[in-house]
Amino acid sequence: MLAKRYDGKSDVNINLKGMMLYVLIFPLLVATFFSLASGDVKKFVFNLSAYVVFFAGIKVAKKGFEEEKKYNSSKLSLAPKSKYKLKGAMIVGVGSFIASMFCVENSLVSSVMLALATTVGFVFYYGLDPSEDKVDTTLSKILEDAIEVVEDVKLKLSELEKINYKFDNKEIKESFRIIINDIEGFVKKVEDDPRILTKVRKFFKVYLARVVEISKEFSSYDDIDKSVEDRFVSLLDELKQTVVQQKKLLEEKDLTGLDIQIEALQKQLKNEGV
Repeated sequence: MLAKRYDGKSDVNINLKGMMLYVLIFPLLVATFFSLASGDVKKFVFNLSAYVVFFAGIKVAKKGFEEEKKYNSSKLSLAPKSKYKLKGAMIVGVGSFIASMFCVENSLVSSVMLALATTVGFVFYYGLDPSEDKVDTTLSKILEDAIEVVEDVKLKLSELEKINYKFDNKEIKESFRIIINDIEGFVKKVEDDPRILTKVRKFFKVYLARVVEISKEFSSYDDIDKSVEDRFVSLLDELKQTVVQQKKLLEEKDLTGLDIQIEALQKQLKNEGV
């Protein structure tokens, strides 16, 4: 089988490629079934053992794929501490040894060579886990804090998107889209330069948290009074304007004005929240 060296620059449909591993162990599952049906306990144990080890290796590697995808999708990332892809490759290699040595009954040397070839082939095709932090070394002290905040914001944005799917009102859906896009812009700025985290931390903590809280409560009602819905739409319009103002203030580096706007928004949300 021809394999293309992993270039480390893209996911290259990594989820699809990961699914291919399950196809490769399917014959072992079939062999396990037939050995059980034939009453060959010894073969059944060996086939099942090989299958379980292979499956475990694939699950571990899949976690590595997910970590890598997360790493590649962000401009601001720490290299994964646990090398799941490498561990998965090694476990799959052990599975190959068991299958060759005990299921197919090859020689010890042949089984060891096959296990090594499987491990090396896995690494050659899927690559190793990311090993370098994507950040300026001079910013290492604030990197972990920035990543934690950015990940929290992305989770909240994802929650807002799910909430938005529940709405039928086109005006509300469009307002949410604008708000989410603008906040994503702030996230990108932090990813580009973690040093500005101190300028937007309060914005993320106060603004976004309250938006999620109010929106979640509003979406939990099956039947909303028209007057309440109108208030919610009006609130979203004011929030959009506040975002625009805060964005302008941030670009102008007017932090005092930004703090004032945030405090005003916080009071507004408390007073007008549904």
